[in-house]
Amino acid sequence: MADAGERADPAPATPVATRLAAILNMLEEHRAAGTTLSARRAAAISAMIDDVAATAAEGKRRAFRRKRRMASARGYKQEGRRLGQGERGAVVVGARHRATGRAVAVKSLHRRSGRSHAVDVLREACFTAAGGGHPSLAAFRTVARSPGTADYSIVLDNDAAGPSLRAAMGGDRPFSEAEVRRVMRQLLAGAKVMHKHGIVHRDIKPDNIILVGDVAGGGAVRICNYEAAKSLAERNPPCRFAGTLAYMAPEVLARNAGHGTPVDAWPLGCVMAELLAGKPPFAGKDEANHLFKIFDVLGVPCKRVWQAMEPQAHDDEVQVWRARQLRARHRNRLRELFPEEMLSRDGFQVLNGLLTCDPEKRLTAAGALQCLWFTENVDDAPVPFSGRAMVTKIAAMASKSKSLAISFVGCALALLRPNGNAYSQTSDAV
Repeated sequence: MADAGERADPAPATPVATRLAAILNMLEEHRAAGTTLSARRAAAISAMIDDVAATAAEGKRRAFRRKRRMASARGYKQEGRRLGQGERGAVVVGARHRATGRAVAVKSLHRRSGRSHAVDVLREACFTAAGGGHPSLAAFRTVARSPGTADYSIVLDNDAAGPSLRAAMGGDRPFSEAEVRRVMRQLLAGAKVMHKHGIVHRDIKPDNIILVGDVAGGGAVRICNYEAAKSLAERNPPCRFAGTLAYMAPEVLARNAGHGTPVDAWPLGCVMAELLAGKPPFAGKDEANHLFKIFDVLGVPCKRVWQAMEPQAHDDEVQVWRARQLRARHRNRLRELFPEEMLSRDGFQVLNGLLTCDPEKRLTAAGALQCLWFTENVDDAPVPFSGRAMVTKIAAMASKSKSLAISFVGCALALLRPNGNAYSQTSDAV
């Protein structure tokens, strides 16, 4: 298990974390005061976010440079259809910068019922920028504004327009251990960078992991979508319940509002298990039932560990489950679900470490990367995601329309052969 000293739970002191917290505190002051964020103020904050991105990329503090104007959303021309939708109705589209021709992805969260989402967009932009262009995190370009409105967008590298890891799941065969190791190495590396700067994603799942590249060029994965993220260094981190049930850590299900980076390690373990088995390791119908499913496999934590989670819910049920398991002499059954034929001993060390109920003993992203499973195995082969994603899409289309599926197959085969709304003001940011 990882040493407690490796954890990023105390407020970090990196230049990125410090600047990130300053911006987040400023945004929350605007939200608390109920004041509208002026275009000039938003442009200044956008310049600060650009500095966060530059500081993260350079690895050292740099002097603040005020940007004279914010990028205009009219500088990007939408190409094709919408590519995805976020948790709060955010829309992701493929676009091209009119002046440079660079392909990008634009994520927008437009106003509803006259309410501006400027603070939400700028907040998410902060976390995305803090990734500093790390290859396992979605790459930030800039923030853009639709002239004359309070509608803001986050401009990302075009890779963010790719399919999600979810699209690669559900094939005829499960992922091999080597494939899973290549994916997990990248995801843990990305999480390590986030946690170094005190960022807790809070909603890691296959839908928030994008696939980049093709079979020939080597597959890559990147963590994206920071809508639910928080910083351990901000003055008043959000306390609202966040995440997706199938990937929630026990302390989140216990409604512990003060949770830290270990809540990201847990879903990474869930993703690893799902890649190996083809389904999530725990599938409850609601919060209480999901917590029961977890404890049914891993065992109910002792009273000390459970109380250390500062539970605000399900305390009575947990006491009943613990007494029942003590009478039955219940043991951890995770290895039964992932036998050695599926996952080696070194690989199970990582899975078991990530899926540990006690947050204090749970493996950290940095600690996981030091395990023998990674240090004694060099992954040279590409991750064969493109073919998987294509087959999955064909199957989904076939369930809706046979003719559309046939047409899609034709296009796919053509691509596999060897030869085979506007967002006009130019931005200098891309």
